[in-house]
Amino acid sequence: MHAQVPAKLPLRVPPLPRPGRPLFERRRSRPTETAAALISAFDHAARRAELDVLIVTDEAGILVSSSTTELDLAMLAAVTPLVARGSAKANVRRDGSMREYSVRSIQVLGETLYVGALGGKFGPRERELATTASATKRILLS
Repeated sequence: MHAQVPAKLPLRVPPLPRPGRPLFERRRSRPTETAAALISAFDHAARRAELDVLIVTDEAGILVSSSTTELDLAMLAAVTPLVARGSAKANVRRDGSMREYSVRSIQVLGETLYVGALGGKFGPRERELATTASATKRILLS
């Protein structure tokens, strides 16, 4: 007969702090409500890439969510699906200067949503747009 060997639990070591990184874990203070989680994700992305605003719209151009801003986003939201489909090019002026606008489409529960990023430099804007698009999908599906 063989003796029963109790199953050993794997050893879990908390991550060590990295130089230049904050000592707190950002996921521990993550919002649990969908709307707050989207706004938080957008605010962080906009700050990292120095964007004017990040938005999510539906197929009709209705604003679903955005980063925190005092801007009126109704017109930007309305043209976002057109820009994503290539039917229009966004010429956005803010404070007298042109701002570039990038849009990505995502599928969530059979619906098409559009994530748009306004302002900033091309590389950081595109990086944060990709990150935000996947975060939006993850948050809305959770």
